[in-house]
Amino acid sequence: MNHDTKQHSYEEIREAIIDILTRPRNAPDQWAALIRELELELARRDGAPAPHASLYGSQTMHPYDAELARDAFWDLFRQGMITLGINDANPAWPWFRLSHLGKTDLLTQNPLRFHDAATFIALVTSKVPDISEAALRYLREAAGAFYADLLLSSCVMIGVAAEAEFIRLVDVAAAHPKHGSRFNSAQKADFIGTKVGKFRQAIETIRADLPKPLMENVEVLMTIQAIIRTARNEAGHPVATNVIRQQVYVYLQLFAEMARQMMLFRQALA
Repeated sequence: MNHDTKQHSYEEIREAIIDILTRPRNAPDQWAALIRELELELARRDGAPAPHASLYGSQTMHPYDAELARDAFWDLFRQGMITLGINDANPAWPWFRLSHLGKTDLLTQNPLRFHDAATFIALVTSKVPDISEAALRYLREAAGAFYADLLLSSCVMIGVAAEAEFIRLVDVAAAHPKHGSRFNSAQKADFIGTKVGKFRQAIETIRADLPKPLMENVEVLMTIQAIIRTARNEAGHPVATNVIRQQVYVYLQLFAEMARQMMLFRQALA
């Protein structure tokens, strides 16, 4: 095993394994084959040369990655996603297959999976086709920083992108022919936290005029926005608290859902 190669997070390892096991064709059905495919997949995602095959397990994967792969596999087994054995002729380990639950749940469990900056941007634009160019500019910086392990920078850029989309939502609401005046104070507020609070107050006054499913999610939107804003503020101070990679991965996922909710509000308020 190579100690000089790149180390990955548990979440990255788990998502890569899920992507491999849910392939429509040629998914591995033995442990050694899975590790080989994982080695190739991680190299591909990192833009590294494909490692040579070996009879003795991974020769290029970081040793911690190899242990995280083992943890992720058995976590999936304990969650009922994997069954040991593939048939009566090969009924036990190291043979395995996805269970019926795994075949259905893993394909729908997390629609916000991504494994590099390009797939993250593609995910966001698929969920929010009208996302602003300003937000996309900062999101590309955020995703690039994440994959370069510049986690504080990524937090700040995610926050700026979220702010850009929220200001856009407030401007759309303030232009509404019937209810626009209710959002004037939010539009004129100098600070984003004040804008959020005043928007929240204004939206409640027209609850009856907006789709019920949309208003049922307003608290989700406000909560996600607050989480991302807090992460940005903390990352932007010299005494920033420690940020771990898994946190930033979640912030990127949360942004995608927040931006989708903002799009739905824009459409309702247009």
